[in-house]
Amino acid sequence: MRRFSLVVGMLALVGCATPASVQRYTGDLVWSFETSAFTTDDGQGPWWLAGEGEAWRAVVAPLARGQRSPWGRLHLVIEGQLSPPGHYGQLGAYQRQLRVVRVIASSLAPATPQGS
Repeated sequence: MRRFSLVVGMLALVGCATPASVQRYTGDLVWSFETSAFTTDDGQGPWWLAGEGEAWRAVVAPLARGQRSPWGRLHLVIEGQLSPPGHYGQLGAYQRQLRVVRVIASSLAPATPQGS
């Protein structure tokens, strides 16, 4: 019986350690000093948006085209992995982190959300 309990406990730990599935997200990123706030088109978030290498360069590419500032607002269609609830980003201010795996589209967005 102890061996069975040990196996069940190990399987539960392995289940917790599996990475989040990659899903598609569409929404706006507000990117500025110490801010990387992504909110989906249906109002989920803001989540800390993170990425590395080519994926992050593709996220911010529209800001690099003739802008005076590296900051701005972008509309994104991305594939990414959403973290479990926790404390993420600058000073742990975000409840979740969305890690960009692939950028499908990134474009400049209006300075303020539509409908505001």
